[in-house]
Amino acid sequence: MSSFLFELIINISNYFNENYLFSILLFMIFLFFYSFFSLPGLMIILAFSGYIYGFILGYFISLISITFGCSFFYLFSKNLIIRFFPKLYKKYSLNINKYIKNSSFEYLIIFRMIPGPPLAIQNLLLSILKISFVKFFFATMIGLTPIILFCNYIGFKLKDLKDFDNLSFKDILTYEFLLIIFILIIIIFIRIKLKNKKSPN
Repeated sequence: MSSFLFELIINISNYFNENYLFSILLFMIFLFFYSFFSLPGLMIILAFSGYIYGFILGYFISLISITFGCSFFYLFSKNLIIRFFPKLYKKYSLNINKYIKNSSFEYLIIFRMIPGPPLAIQNLLLSILKISFVKFFFATMIGLTPIILFCNYIGFKLKDLKDFDNLSFKDILTYEFLLIIFILIIIIFIRIKLKNKKSPN
């Protein structure tokens, strides 16, 4: 089964390489709508991006597509919630923003960086926040960078394998990656604390 899957991916990769520029455009459109509708299995698609386009180019293709997809979903779902559930939006929006108003940008980055919550749940919860589209866009771009880099790295490493049967845990997962995420979160928390101290009571 793994050999068949491996051969299938190679055939798809060859087709994409033969139609390189068109495949990039097609893949970006696909990834935009995939993230807009917040479909499951995004990490597999990101790994595929790294496998086909390489670590660096795959990262930029994925980052741009997903950031735009999530951001436009934010606008769509926010307007939808305000229109059909105005009281619910006002209640939860006021309560949440009361606690994060001084560091909403940093909190949004941290929320994006934490692995676990599905993209659909993330996007719906973030639609309640009262933040600008620009702030949401860049916070999403920064916050999703570690997981996109990681998934593209996995796909990039898979290209060196001759068969999926040879795949091992140490080939794709490094503790350095988890350490980087941890350090970034700590730095952002420190920035939040400093901003809260400077803000008037």
